[in-house]
Amino acid sequence: MQAITVKPPGAGITFQNVDYKNKGIKIKILENGICGTDREIVKGQLNSAAVPAGFNYLILGHEAIGIVMEDGNTFKKGDIVMPVNRRGCGKCLNCLVGRPDFCETGNFVEAGIKGMHGFMREYIYDDEKYLVRVPADIKNMAILAQPLADLEKSMDEIINIQKRMIWKCSDNTFHCLHALVIGTGTIGILFSLLLKTYGFDVTIANRRDAHEKELKIFNMTDLKYYNSANGYNFDNNSFDLIIEASGSSADVISQTLVFLKNNGIFGLFGFIRSGELGINTHMLQDFVYKSIAMVGLINGQKPHFEMAMDHLMQWKYMYPGIDKLLITDEIQISDREKITTALSEKSKDEIKTKILWD
Repeated sequence: MQAITVKPPGAGITFQNVDYKNKGIKIKILENGICGTDREIVKGQLNSAAVPAGFNYLILGHEAIGIVMEDGNTFKKGDIVMPVNRRGCGKCLNCLVGRPDFCETGNFVEAGIKGMHGFMREYIYDDEKYLVRVPADIKNMAILAQPLADLEKSMDEIINIQKRMIWKCSDNTFHCLHALVIGTGTIGILFSLLLKTYGFDVTIANRRDAHEKELKIFNMTDLKYYNSANGYNFDNNSFDLIIEASGSSADVISQTLVFLKNNGIFGLFGFIRSGELGINTHMLQDFVYKSIAMVGLINGQKPHFEMAMDHLMQWKYMYPGIDKLLITDEIQISDREKITTALSEKSKDEIKTKILWD
């Protein structure tokens, strides 16, 4: 079968026929999403990328939607599904109870990234327990459920951490809380939409003017946009929550920490790509006196995928037309040149690009 493969830590992709089949029901891949992690692997920049044991290549792709080709115990032929991308080590307690996002050994595998073949191929065979049903009404935007699942888990983690105090408004909602999201990529926009759904007042920032499609999304969903090209100029104690989702320079953390309120929380999603974070004694004292928490955020599991499907369904009806704004490009698998380019560089106004196998 046809597949898109890589050979980490080397750069580049190959379109090749592979003879690979594992246990589980047969699923025909309909589409894949392209994300920053795929591009880091293709450029040879992701240190954790690794081929599966016994192979000298890795099938790329951790975002996929497919159609079930045979009846199983839970799913029937014709069902549309999304596979969960991270699988546990099989040894630690968290992995044994379905939470490899908190793997204690670090020996989890991740489809298309680390030690497990990914989903950029014509067919996969998978255990039904790793499949999530895709509602027909959101099939055209359901590819976003994989990155959104990571954010669903992130919100669950943030809210649980903040249970160290009363972190709600007098009406027992989040409507009086203010959040700053740094970065307007797929993650930044989805995180902002999710926070808005929870009731937060949300400001989303980037070091440039917003693109046309971004502005349409921000206006449609009542998100505030802030151009940080000249730095950040907010009042101290402006935000209850700050999310770093730009993957840019480490100094963005020191630039924005001052804007956290007492008892605030700073979430780091993804990987900072450059710079160093200098923390002086004044900043350390603020951590203590203001009871600030900082947390790394990564990877959702099956319950979070299901939550993501629910929220995508909600957004489709709350914000008519948002699906066409969030999915910015679709590339047929036959267009190898365009796929190669898309897996190497993000286009100017891209939010989510899909590869279509039909």
